[in-house]
Amino acid sequence: MNSFGFNRIIGESGFTLEYYSRVFEDESFVRSLLFTTKISVVSASISLILSVGLLFLIYINMKNKYFNFKLFQKIVESPLLIPYIIAAYAILIFFMQSGILSKFLINLGVIESYKEFPILTNDKTGIGIIFTYVWKTIPFIVMMTTPIIVKIKNRWEPLARVYNLRDIDFFIRIILPLIFPTLLVSFFIILAYFFTAFETPYILGVTYPKSIAVYVFELYSTGKLEDRGIIMCINICITVISLSVGGVVYYLTKLFTKVDERG
Repeated sequence: MNSFGFNRIIGESGFTLEYYSRVFEDESFVRSLLFTTKISVVSASISLILSVGLLFLIYINMKNKYFNFKLFQKIVESPLLIPYIIAAYAILIFFMQSGILSKFLINLGVIESYKEFPILTNDKTGIGIIFTYVWKTIPFIVMMTTPIIVKIKNRWEPLARVYNLRDIDFFIRIILPLIFPTLLVSFFIILAYFFTAFETPYILGVTYPKSIAVYVFELYSTGKLEDRGIIMCINICITVISLSVGGVVYYLTKLFTKVDERG
């Protein structure tokens, strides 16, 4: 209601699209929206690609038993126990120019000063944010997918022996198509989360451009009461985008369920 102009607190109440017009004409909002979208898509894509590689290693370990499977799985999934705010601080302390890694390289003589260390946190490209997102979400995708791989291995491995399939062929031709629906749904889940996340970009981001969640928070905490309509308008935009991603996940889940039933 506030986003459409109904706000009796400031003495103005009536339907208007002025706030939406002002929001989409605001360069700061557009830059924040584009920055958030870029960070979200890049982080989710990298997480998905690396997760597929890790799932292949898990399958190889599962088959050849190089390590204890349950212990290996717990190690891989351990980052899930760390809250995002702590993970962001860990990335900050470790990868900042005067952080642990730069000091270690200085002691080794690789670099002479911390100024020679590349800027990996609080940078305009969002490298530190991407690091945190990837580190935290790969275990989530693995956790969602590993039980399916266990079932596939038990059911389909005799077929692989009959056709003398190599491990890589078995993974690409049998496992990957069967886990693809779960991978796709996981991708959209983390994409929706990245788009609305606050803690990580607040700690590791820059003053401009901000992520959309940080942009709204600062506008709310420093803005005037008259800005409430604009703030609510942005919140509505975030909600619509998140619900749209949720709708895609729901549709794909139903679609792949029907395909599995026909299969």
